[in-house]
Amino acid sequence: MYQVQLLVALFLGTRSFATLHDFLVALTTTPEGLVFLFLGNAIGALLSIALFSVTFVSFPLLLDRDVDFVTAMITSVRAVVTSPVAAIGWAITIVVLLVLASLPLFLGLVVVLPILGHTTWHLYRRIVVSNPN
Repeated sequence: MYQVQLLVALFLGTRSFATLHDFLVALTTTPEGLVFLFLGNAIGALLSIALFSVTFVSFPLLLDRDVDFVTAMITSVRAVVTSPVAAIGWAITIVVLLVLASLPLFLGLVVVLPILGHTTWHLYRRIVVSNPN
């Protein structure tokens, strides 16, 4: 939380806002607020892409074969680089399904998470096992 406050202070200064509305107006209508929103989303997207690339097929690989985690992460990044359409499609599918499953008080996760796990296994088998290089 402290890091977010520090970033907001860097962009919007140390002034205080009387209401949440005043803060949101400053965030969305000032050049500093828009730069903060843009950079925050860009950095978040880059971190998400990096994390997804490292974990795309690493967990099923660790369960399927006797490999160390570094090899699994390298294999996962290679799978993303060699199959970007499948990786992007799977990432979008995961996001949409998790958002939809979270809407009914997170109860949909009981159904969606096992389906995502099973589908991840089949995707891993198709991408990694069929291309053993």
